[in-house]
Amino acid sequence: MVKARAALEGLKVCEHGGKVEGNERNEILDFSGNLNPYGPPDFIPDAVREALEEIRLYPDTECSELRAKLAQKYDCEEKEVLVGAGVSELIPLVTLSFVKKRVLIPKHTYGEYEIAARMMDAKIERIEMPELRINPELIAEEMKPDDVVFLCNPNNPTGQYLGKNEIELILEAAERVDALAVLDEAYVDFVKNAFPAHDLPARNMIILRSLTKSFGMPGVRIGYAISSGDNIKEMRKIKVPWSVSVFAQRIGAAVIGVEGDDFLAQTREKIEKGKKKIEEGFRIHSDVNYYILDVGHAPEVKRTLFKEGILVRDCTSFGLPSHIRFSVRREEENELLIRHLMRFFSI
Repeated sequence: MVKARAALEGLKVCEHGGKVEGNERNEILDFSGNLNPYGPPDFIPDAVREALEEIRLYPDTECSELRAKLAQKYDCEEKEVLVGAGVSELIPLVTLSFVKKRVLIPKHTYGEYEIAARMMDAKIERIEMPELRINPELIAEEMKPDDVVFLCNPNNPTGQYLGKNEIELILEAAERVDALAVLDEAYVDFVKNAFPAHDLPARNMIILRSLTKSFGMPGVRIGYAISSGDNIKEMRKIKVPWSVSVFAQRIGAAVIGVEGDDFLAQTREKIEKGKKKIEEGFRIHSDVNYYILDVGHAPEVKRTLFKEGILVRDCTSFGLPSHIRFSVRREEENELLIRHLMRFFSI
């Protein structure tokens, strides 16, 4: 029997939120996935109907229409944009293209970075997070030539958003030692007053973004990368052809524009309103649309809530076995979660 590569030994499938099986899907209130609770937008069905006419054809492997719209939106060249089947396709593309020896990852962050790095048999350096906060200085001090640094901004699961000065500090270090900073902005659309990272110099940075979370359509796998033309060129060489379906391309093109921007602005306003009650009730803070909360024993609390029809994320796989993560949903749903969670606290 042919054995798998040694790099895969001991590697486990990455845990994710949103895991509701079979008939339970319609019965469970899912707070475990950090999605827009007001999506998808009502103009999406029109894009799906348009795509129906194209299913007899191969998808445009270059995603030309969507790339052109993204380039126009971010005032960059089309050669500086790569569209993929979600950020989950783009992360391995980054490691296959640029990882040589070592990858830097914050101690508590998105699990797919480690899996992609392990695929390349890279050494993984975990950067400490004092008080569960990403410290840009610690990352900058650790960087060495050829390192690839994965930064989830805002961070999953802790909800911390690094501002412009903090990201510039990391990019300056990457430029100085010739390392690569990968800025995963999958949740940035939920951040109030986020700065435009795409305006920063891109030679030593790759930005990854998702459209599925922002617009509440995880069944559509669509995301994109922004970087220098040279970096994108290398990733294009090994990208799987036709990975982005005609449906995903049409839907992606539909949400990039004024209608999509208006939808997101309205979403942020509603979510900010919902966050106030959560933060007042549990004395916690987040820069984004989800929170972590220390409940003592996450698996037990998750099981108890599930019996009540509520699904939260057990953060054990993030290295935080005492914490759960939950997203902000509609107002009446948030109130239900708060009421059930309060049983575990005497606040």
